[in-house]
Amino acid sequence: MTDRKLEILLRNYNRGNLTEKELNLLFEALSDEKNRKNYKQLTEVEYLLSVKYANVDSKKAYQDFLQQKLLQQKRLHTIKRRNAFMKYAAIFLCLIGLGYFVWLNNGMGSSIESKLQIEEHDITLQLENGEIRVIKEDGGSQIVDKQGRILAEQDGYGIVYGDNQNINKLVYNELHVPFGKKFRIELSDGTTVHLNSGSMLKYPVKFIAGNNRDVYIKGEAFFEVAEDKESPFTVHAGDVNVRVLGTSFNVSSYEEDLSVNTVLVSGHVGLYNSSTGYDQVTSFDIQPEQMGIWDKNDKEFTSKKVDAEIYTAWINGKLIFRDLPFRVIRKKLERHYNVSIINSDEVFDENTFSGAFDIESIEEVLETFHRNFGIQYEIIDNKVIIKSKTE
Repeated sequence: MTDRKLEILLRNYNRGNLTEKELNLLFEALSDEKNRKNYKQLTEVEYLLSVKYANVDSKKAYQDFLQQKLLQQKRLHTIKRRNAFMKYAAIFLCLIGLGYFVWLNNGMGSSIESKLQIEEHDITLQLENGEIRVIKEDGGSQIVDKQGRILAEQDGYGIVYGDNQNINKLVYNELHVPFGKKFRIELSDGTTVHLNSGSMLKYPVKFIAGNNRDVYIKGEAFFEVAEDKESPFTVHAGDVNVRVLGTSFNVSSYEEDLSVNTVLVSGHVGLYNSSTGYDQVTSFDIQPEQMGIWDKNDKEFTSKKVDAEIYTAWINGKLIFRDLPFRVIRKKLERHYNVSIINSDEVFDENTFSGAFDIESIEEVLETFHRNFGIQYEIIDNKVIIKSKTE
């Protein structure tokens, strides 16, 4: 069973939507050690909502969760199947660990009627001559320059650039990904870049041997850099440059954010101010599971230990928050769902929350905050207005 299938079964189980056949598949899957480990991780990162802010009695919440789940299964299955279910449930519930947090999300299904009219914007590719081409996510086509040379092949949600032997000078393309969408690109050296919503990547259609590999990012991207000791790879992200040889890391450099954040997954990177140039001695180096933070106001680097999975989950369509102010969460929701969120409650804006979402609509996300934290909101066209509690 694939991880995605297991994830869907677990989510439907927590909502009480499993059929008898699906329930049997789930219990069979959980007999595997790997799947049990995956369940523990899913429970922690996908159903955790800020207990400290919600002021929930965790012990009571856990008891309520067990009671509600059992009642749901009683309604779904016959008396004949009940004894078999209870036998497996004893095994299943011991794996839950942090599972009582599901109680906070319990009842949030897909029945919420969609109110937002999401605007569709195109992913665009700008060629060296200024020509702009629309990229359809489900398309399959070739990217050809004005000389008729094939630069790249598109296959669905990605573009792959080849090592065209007829190109011997740096020629740049720009890929623009609007809010509400993501896209993947493989560069000519084999480096893979995942672009998040509201991002732009400028890159050579072919890296020239013997030269440094330089790309430019606005927004957020995850890089899996192909190793080439002779040609360092540098990501230019505003005031910050990230220099690597071969590694994987995430860079978030949205213009409206107060900092540029680099999270290292594997390998080694050196960070430095773009105005000073790279110096191996003075560069600010970070290790795996660390975040390098460039404060745009103080013009200084700091670092901290992080769970890299939280900062790369967006690649798979997930939003994970860990003790983030609501003002930061709002901005992430705007990019992910392509909506505008206006908050008139400044106090609420500074409260911190933890949580995770993936297949939920923006309405379901807002409803979660409404139920658990008392947030009041109104939807007008493609705009969400967060109301003050005094209104």
